[in-house]
Amino acid sequence: MIRLHPNHKKTLLKSTALCLLSGLSLPITAQAEGKLNIYCSVQNTACEKISQAFGEKYNVKTQFVRNSTGTVLGKIKTEKDNPQADIWYGGTLEPHLQAADLGLLEKYRSPNQKDIMPKFKKLMDLRGDYTSVIYVMELAIGINTKKLKALNIEPPKCFKDLLEPRFKNQIQYADPRVSGTGYSFITTLVALWGEDKAFDYLAELNKNVAQFSKSGLATNNLATGEVTVDISFMNAYLHEQEKGAPVEGILPCEGIGYTLGATSIIKGARNLDNAKLFTDWALTAEAQELHWREANSYQLPANVHAKLYPKTHFPPIANFIELDVIRFGSAQESKRLIQRWTDTTLNQ
Repeated sequence: MIRLHPNHKKTLLKSTALCLLSGLSLPITAQAEGKLNIYCSVQNTACEKISQAFGEKYNVKTQFVRNSTGTVLGKIKTEKDNPQADIWYGGTLEPHLQAADLGLLEKYRSPNQKDIMPKFKKLMDLRGDYTSVIYVMELAIGINTKKLKALNIEPPKCFKDLLEPRFKNQIQYADPRVSGTGYSFITTLVALWGEDKAFDYLAELNKNVAQFSKSGLATNNLATGEVTVDISFMNAYLHEQEKGAPVEGILPCEGIGYTLGATSIIKGARNLDNAKLFTDWALTAEAQELHWREANSYQLPANVHAKLYPKTHFPPIANFIELDVIRFGSAQESKRLIQRWTDTTLNQ
């Protein structure tokens, strides 16, 4: 038995009391521990930086698996009785909404939603119980300027220009069956022209398409000149420019379509407290600026207090087309539109 001097007893009791009292006001960084498994649908480097920064800040052991938005949705469906991840970070909003409708997400409304752009307040009021907006991306036409010049092809200014014979076998866009980017292309066209005209356009465009990529982030095919034209988000083309590729992004004359990036907690998350903590952190300016500060990822942060990448020339968000995000985020509507795309393009 160890006997303590009376003065030591007082010191020990005092220290214990101080620890207990201070524990009530300790920052959460000191309390968090354990693990967090992330399904990530942004660029791989951004996945690494986000995972690492959160883990270091909150003393949590993190690991991630990077896949396109559509692929992650499929994994979550397959694993619904035995979830293999806690958080779904990034990727287009619509599949997150579909996952919510299918009962695949955990209910959690972060208090940090108050800092999301006012334009999306109504959306968050309606659907923010299961997912949160973390960034905005505008849909654009990407071109390889060097290859266009070599082929003596005038750059496109509009989506409709891509139907012209000069672009035969020169175009790539993401397969909407597995990519949220591809689905965003469909929803943008439907919002611009109505459904029938949009699918008439896609049927004609298919004559000039060289390939469908598995991810909207597959812009390396454009950078290397494997394709001359790509349809994805402007931030992806800025990323290729920063690497020195002869790539430019063009906002189509018909109007600026866009998508929202989201983060959600997966139903049955094994590390639920850390998943909630991650969600709160992902909505901060610190986390959203990390994309461009450390990961060469140039989405527009949704947090009104976050700073933009200095070279970003983001158009006023008031000029974006009107998108019925809730309609297009419906699992039933998505399934129907993607099936029509399959019938219009792959089965012709």
